[in-house]
Amino acid sequence: MNSLLLLGPIGMILVGVVSWVYWWRRTGANPRLFLLGGVVWAVSIAPKFIMDYTVSPAIYSWLYAAGGLAGTLVIGGLYVGARTGLFECGATYLAADRSSLRDASAEDAAAFGIGFGATEAVVLAVPSLIQMVSLLTNPGLLDALPLDQRVTILAQLNSPTWLAAVPIVERAFTLLAHLYASLLAISAVRPGLRRRLLWAVVYKGAVDVPVPYFQWLLSTSTSAIFYLIELWVVALGTIGLFLSIRMIREWPRESELQPPLEDKSVNS
Repeated sequence: MNSLLLLGPIGMILVGVVSWVYWWRRTGANPRLFLLGGVVWAVSIAPKFIMDYTVSPAIYSWLYAAGGLAGTLVIGGLYVGARTGLFECGATYLAADRSSLRDASAEDAAAFGIGFGATEAVVLAVPSLIQMVSLLTNPGLLDALPLDQRVTILAQLNSPTWLAAVPIVERAFTLLAHLYASLLAISAVRPGLRRRLLWAVVYKGAVDVPVPYFQWLLSTSTSAIFYLIELWVVALGTIGLFLSIRMIREWPRESELQPPLEDKSVNS
């Protein structure tokens, strides 16, 4: 078994931790905002998790029966993207609307977005890291698994070392996408900026729209396809980075959004 594959989940954790520490030391943002971002992430994925174990299998079965593989990949992708955009951006918007985030500075709003993405990176990495360490230190655990699972896990643990970089790249650029979508959703709470919530939903949904197609592609291609697939996340994450920088520079101040007070003085 290739122990160097441990670099994958370790790198994912570092993506989350380093981004958090970097932004905190650079801006002095309130640590509670990073935590709030993580809590909102957990809340936003809960309904997706429930759907995956309840209605989603039935939806995919119906799509395949009605439209075949092509219909499943296209409509299923829209379904996956729509729920990601609506749940994640909707939860961020509601959190901002009901907390001090409504009047947050650009640095604090970004801290929330980084906390959102960093939490996801760490939470996804920890179970994988624990499983890999357990199997590498005690290979006998594999004997208790069914044969098909044992073959699959052994194939994964004997993958080429270069594959360890794939989840690290994915988490780094996905975090940037979370950052931009969070800035959009938080700023949408301000008067005159409501349309940004729609753009946040569309942008965040676009990240996940190709997921069913990518999953099918992985089942029919060699491992080299991993990096080609990650180009989508890299592209959207890079766009998110540059647009986030622009948003932070142009972040609306409360004084710019409030109408001027009327002069209520009465001339004597």
